[in-house]
Amino acid sequence: MTDLSLDHVGAIVRNLDAGAERWRRLGFRLSARSQQMGFDRTTGRTEPWATSNHCAAFHRGYLELIGITQPGLPNPWQHFIDRFEGVHITALRCSDADAAFAEIAARCDGLQPPVDRRRQAPFRDGTREMRFRNIFSRDDAFPEGRFIVIEHQTPELIWQEQLMGHPNGAVALEDVQFFAHDSTATVRRISDLTGVEPRAVPDGALRFQLATGAIEVLSPPAFAERFDGAPAPASPSVAACTIAVRRLDAARRMIETAGVATEVRTDGAFSVAARDANGVLLVFREQAQPDAGLRAP
Repeated sequence: MTDLSLDHVGAIVRNLDAGAERWRRLGFRLSARSQQMGFDRTTGRTEPWATSNHCAAFHRGYLELIGITQPGLPNPWQHFIDRFEGVHITALRCSDADAAFAEIAARCDGLQPPVDRRRQAPFRDGTREMRFRNIFSRDDAFPEGRFIVIEHQTPELIWQEQLMGHPNGAVALEDVQFFAHDSTATVRRISDLTGVEPRAVPDGALRFQLATGAIEVLSPPAFAERFDGAPAPASPSVAACTIAVRRLDAARRMIETAGVATEVRTDGAFSVAARDANGVLLVFREQAQPDAGLRAP
């Protein structure tokens, strides 16, 4: 059986410079800008897109920020930006995309066959070709956003040691929370995709525990219970993500010193509002076991 892990989430914004500045104020160290590329059936070549990205790589998982940098070029993300600025991509990691597709497609018909993706990525004093083999969800089958099952072929280009020392002490992407009025349908789709049955947690959310990391689905009552006072996000969509940090008090001081408001939660974690974090509510929690299992690929 293919074990899937939470790999990364991708936020999409109109202004990449402004978006990058928001995440830097929260204490994330971002990779240099890298233009995105995709296969053009007209030319038969991999061609540049209108968008570029930055990544904040942790010892486990990462955040991706995508924004428009060359408006005249093809933009496969435009319909997501038209819906809202925020997280539209949830990526699950596998070791072999072809084997994963054969298994997942037997229970889930909303996926496209694996395809190769590549682009030039900054690496030390130059660039190297970054390569992936990706399974993309069909947007008509997953209204929550784009799911990707990803086989990293050059993981060393994402997880560069010099990029993983974050001023806020971030070490891991722990979990991602979806919000849905029809949470039953979202739960069914995620269960079909992951092959995991969810379990209920005390505030009413349903949690899918992956090989590493987790996905949770929150109904409106569960969202209100967990994020009291936060405005309800679009439905269905990614509403929040949890980031593990080395020292919670130090992370909070750093973020508040940068002029960003935080809210302490009843479980001892703290959160930053979606408006200050590129459309996704960010929860910061102290890592449970220092450095346990936190070794980049």
